[in-house]
Order: sequence, then structure tokens, then C-alpha cells
Amino acid sequence: MIKRRTNLIFSLLLINIASIDCRFSEAQEPIETDVMGFTGELLRRHSYLLSDQQRGDLDEINRKLREAGQQAKNSKDEAGKRLAKGVLESASEQLIEILESHKQILRVQLSDEKAIVTPVKAHQLAGDMGAIVVRVHSGGGPVRFAAYDLDQAKKSGKIDIDCEPSGTTWALVGLRNVPAKRTSFQVELDRQDLPSLQFLLDVTIPDSGQLKVAIHSADTHQEAPAMVRLVWKTNGEDRKPSTAVELAPLFDDQGRAEGRRRPNLPGPLGEWFWCVAKPFNMSLPPGQYEITISRGVEHIPVIDSFTVESGKLVEKSYEPQRWVDMRKLGWYSGDDHVHAQIMSDEDADRMMAWVQATDIHVANIVKMGDMYRTWFEQRGFGPEYRVIDGDFVLSPGQECPRTHDEIGHTLSMNTKEMVRDTDKYFLYDWVADKVHAQGGLWGYAHINSGIFHVHRDMTMNIPKGIADFAEVLQFQHLGTDLYYDFLNTGFKITASAGSDVPWGGNVGEVRVYAHIGEQKFSPDVWFDAVKRGRTFVSSGPMIEFFVEDALPGDEIVLNGQRKLRVRARSWGHPDRLVPTKLEVVLHGEVIKSVESTDLEDTELSLDFQQEAGNGFWIAARATANDGTSAHTTPVYVIREGLRFWKYDAVGQLIAKRLESLQEVEQLVADAKEKIATGGTAGDRRYQQLVAQGPELLKRVKEARNYYAELEKKATSESETRLGTK
Repeated sequence: MIKRRTNLIFSLLLINIASIDCRFSEAQEPIETDVMGFTGELLRRHSYLLSDQQRGDLDEINRKLREAGQQAKNSKDEAGKRLAKGVLESASEQLIEILESHKQILRVQLSDEKAIVTPVKAHQLAGDMGAIVVRVHSGGGPVRFAAYDLDQAKKSGKIDIDCEPSGTTWALVGLRNVPAKRTSFQVELDRQDLPSLQFLLDVTIPDSGQLKVAIHSADTHQEAPAMVRLVWKTNGEDRKPSTAVELAPLFDDQGRAEGRRRPNLPGPLGEWFWCVAKPFNMSLPPGQYEITISRGVEHIPVIDSFTVESGKLVEKSYEPQRWVDMRKLGWYSGDDHVHAQIMSDEDADRMMAWVQATDIHVANIVKMGDMYRTWFEQRGFGPEYRVIDGDFVLSPGQECPRTHDEIGHTLSMNTKEMVRDTDKYFLYDWVADKVHAQGGLWGYAHINSGIFHVHRDMTMNIPKGIADFAEVLQFQHLGTDLYYDFLNTGFKITASAGSDVPWGGNVGEVRVYAHIGEQKFSPDVWFDAVKRGRTFVSSGPMIEFFVEDALPGDEIVLNGQRKLRVRARSWGHPDRLVPTKLEVVLHGEVIKSVESTDLEDTELSLDFQQEAGNGFWIAARATANDGTSAHTTPVYVIREGLRFWKYDAVGQLIAKRLESLQEVEQLVADAKEKIATGGTAGDRRYQQLVAQGPELLKRVKEARNYYAELEKKATSESETRLGTK
């Protein structure tokens, strides 16, 4: 058994105040703790042991402890440390007063040869998990605090508590998966150099009740998968539904490789959920419960509370209702970035249940690679390896090539085979050409955050027109800085979105909608709509946008000046979310906006005339009351003979791109230097950068020539642009 001594006297607290770490082993392991950690653990997991008044008092004590701990850590002089120590000791005394007043404390008085336990009767837990506060006293001395966790499902019951030879130890003993009726635990008190002492602790739990739950689709009224959170309100922890889909085998031990998912969403939808594919019937300890059921952004979540009683059955049936059905408007949702191994029908069934639970119609299931290997293996690629159930599709794709410190990550959709050659790994355009030859789509991941230096490859290859899409929404963050820079330079880029699970929380927590109009849905029709740029991205509010009759991704080509009608609308539902701001942006600048603080006002709209001028890109974006957002792909208004760029900023925009090209040149130069000095043994990145360097630098030169031509274009336009001479 692994044991770790974690009790700290107050003087040591001032040194080790930042060492709190809570973890559970396969059996029992002390949780690294001190008075602050003890208080936090009691509040987080076992506050039901306290009255409402005591919880409030403990919150205040916890605040004082944290402030004093921070002060102790930051103090430069002894006076500050003494002041912090005094606060720590005072708060600890208040904590002890609360603990001493608790009726269910197990008190243990130690002598040299025995442990006297009071009370001796069995300790009653609220259910199959709970905690016992143990006070171990062995004469005068310092006061120490420790917390432990024992999972009875993983090892038979023995509780070890570390005690100093003298003083008082307060131990918070957490118990999990305690068997029904009565269970006996052997408690061993370890006292450093003194002989350990033992006593027997009897624990009882009440009889369980039964919960039976069925979830139905509002579309078909048939049983349907959903994301479910079931919380025992006694301790605030969630319970795994008995038919929860085990998603972990899909994840190749990457990211957050577990079935319990926490979406990157605000409020109650941002808690831990399980994917449940079918009705469940399970035993539960008695008490109050809350269930939250989510079926994706187009549905109103269900939140319900009920009581489970010992020996009784509770039956529940739910049918989350839609507040919108975007399919009826010709829009179908997708997630461009889903990592999952699909090597069997069982894998496919798991993944299909998940996308149906979140109402995602096209999931791009990406095999991932780097310079060394691949992850998330697939049975194959192409239409014959798609998994289709009604209008839900799993389509194999790839996230490869991807470099972290060099030129960014790329995504491919609708491919017929994996495109990968490490001898050409830094030549992203080679991959794009191969993907396009298969009829697939190729684009960039993570441009919402710009991580992994993706701007470098974008600078080389966006001018070639080979990028079909770019992720501007991920992890609940709509990031447009890099996106707007390229649009403002006069490049068309389709907006897309992807969850990046298992690093992301949940499939479809962000999504890209593609407009197929009145066509019958199919994967190929959906991919074609994305290729045309008929998209918007959202993590919550719905949005639509028209310039004249043009949809996102469309061009309007003009040979003269005229006004254009611009219409934008964003909408939601009071029980889900409502838009609070709708903006129309032209060249990245807001030209019209409307806001509302009325949470019953479910829709915002704009309708105005805009002069065509010299041409521009124009798009709509929205924000909802819960912080979620949406953004359309632009409509491109093109004046014949002119580029639709942000003309006044062209110099700065091109300067940014030239800096990115210089960074690529420096990458190659640094790799050559490392190879020359022999400091790269076993690092294929540097070897391949040097080997592929000439081709990479050739692409840099081509891009420099392109941007030089753009500078000439800007000069030539100066005579013909309206309002300039």
C-alpha cells in the first residue's frame, strides 16, 4: 500500500502552502493536504456533513486561509510572514470549533497501548459513498490535518491514518462504493516510531432505490441518444448512468481519454456529462437528484429534480424539445475536427451514438499524424468507409501534416485515402493537391487561436487558393484576428469549426453549419456546400445573412456604383439562449449593430443599405446572453478590376505576411545550424527541415513574389478606386 505523510504543522504551512493536490489511487491514498487543503476537500466533496450555517462559516474560513497562504508566499519580510501565520492559526481554530461541534465525529483517544473510540456504534452514511471525520488525540502537541480516500470497489476495507506521536490529527476519511447494509473497516493508526494501533469501524448505508429513465427524440418520438448528467444532490457528485457509452476506447489514450465529458459551454451545460444511447435502470442511494439532458444546441435542455426513496422505483420519461430545426431552413450541422479510432463496428456504434446525442449530422473523423507516427486509426477512407444512419454521417478524414513549433496543423475532409509522406512533411501544398485530386477538402485547424505558428504556412499557401476552410471557432473561443488579416488582404476563406475531441469537451460543442438549400441531404451535398463557402459557425445562437440574395460564400460582381441591401438575423430561445448583440462587419470593422438586454427578446435583426464602393468582404456575427457566439463566412462584393481588400491597410497587412515568411526562412537556417553542430541526434524534424529546406524556401520565394505583385496591384488601383487619385 502506498502511503504518504501529509500532515503539516502550522509553521510548515507557510513554506508548503502551494502543495495542495487531490488525487485518488486504486485503493487508499492520502490526499496531499494541510488545513487549507482539508477545508477545501470538505467543502468540495463532503459539505453535506455540515449545516447551512457551518457551510457559510467554512466558506469564509477557506477564503481567509487562501488569502493568508498567498500573503505568506509573497511576503518579503518576517513581519508579513508572522501576520499570515497568525491569520492561518486563527482560521484553523475556527475550523476546529466547527468540527468539534459536529455530532458524528469519530473521536479516538490514544495511549501507548490502545485506542479508545467514541462512539462505538456503527457510523451511518447517506449512501454508498460519504465521509467520516476522525479526531485522533494523543496528548499535547501540534494540530495536523489530513484527508484520505478509500474505494471499496478496488480493495478490501482498511484505513491507514498517519498520526504523530503527540498532538491532535483531524482526518477526513472519504469512502466510495461501500457495500449495502453493514461493512467493517480495520483502521490502523501509524505513529512513526511507535507501534501502530488498530480499531474496528462499522459503517452502514440505507437500502437503495431504483431509477428508470427513457429519453426520446422530439422528431421521431422514438428512443434516442442524449448527453446526460445525473447528480446526487447530497454530495453534488454525478453518477454514471448504467447504459452510458464507454467512449474512452476511441481515444488512443490521447487528450482527455474518458467517457465522462465536460463541454466547453457556459452554465449547467458546461458540467460533466455521459453519452447515453438507450434507456437505463439503476440502483441509487436515497436522496434528492437532478438530471440534465442535452441533445445539442438546437434543443432546449431538460433539467429535472426528483427524489429516490429506499426500496422504491422512480420512472422518468423525457423528450427534449427543439427550439429550432435548422434542417428545415436548409442548414445541416457538422464538426470538422473529431478524433476517434474507428476500427470496428463497435467503435462506429459508440461514435454514432455520440454524434446523434449531440445532433451533429456530419462528423469529420480525423486520423492524426506527426513527423513520427499516427493515432486514431481508421478501417479505411472514402465513401465506402463512411458510417451513415439516416442523416447522421461519420466520414473519415485526417489531421496531418501537423507541426507544433514550425508551421501549424491542417485538416482534410472527404478523403479517399490517407495522404502522408514524411519526406514531404513540411510541403503542405503537396498534401492539399493530393487531397483535392481525391475530391476532398483541405484547410487549417486552430486559426481561432493562431497556435502552432499556423500563420506561417497560411502565408505561403493561402495565396495559391488551396485552402477550402479554416477553423475560427473552437473551445468556445471565436478568434478572428488571423482570419480577418487574410480576408483583408483579399483572400477568400470559408469559416469552419471543430471540437477537437478528446482535447475538446464534447462533439458539437462548436459546429459549422452548411447550407444545402432544398437539395436532399447527403454527405457529398454537405461537403460541396462547405467548398462553396455556404457556412456559418456557432456555439449557440443561430444566424443568417444576406447581401441582396447572396448567401455567405457568394460573390457579387459589380461594374459600377450602387447600393446593396444587407440583412442579418440572429435568434434563440428564452429557455436556451437569446442573442444580445448582432453586428455586421465590413473589412473587420463594425458598420451596423443592434443590442438587447431583454431576455424575452429572442431575435435581433438588421436591414440596411450599403454602398458598394470599391468592393469589400462583409459578414455577420452574434453574441448570446450566455457568452456563446456565431459568425458567418463573408459575402464578397467585387468591383470589376479591383481587389476586395482593405485597401488603406494593405501595406501593414503585407508587412505581416513578409515577417511570417522570414520566420520560415529562419526555421530552415536554425535547422541547418543544429545539424551542423551535431545537436539534433534522433530529432527528425531538423533533419527533414534541412532535407526539405530547398523546396520550402522555393515556396517562400514564390510567396514573396506574390506579395510583391500585390504591392504593385495596390499602386495600380490607386488611380481607379473611388475617392482616390
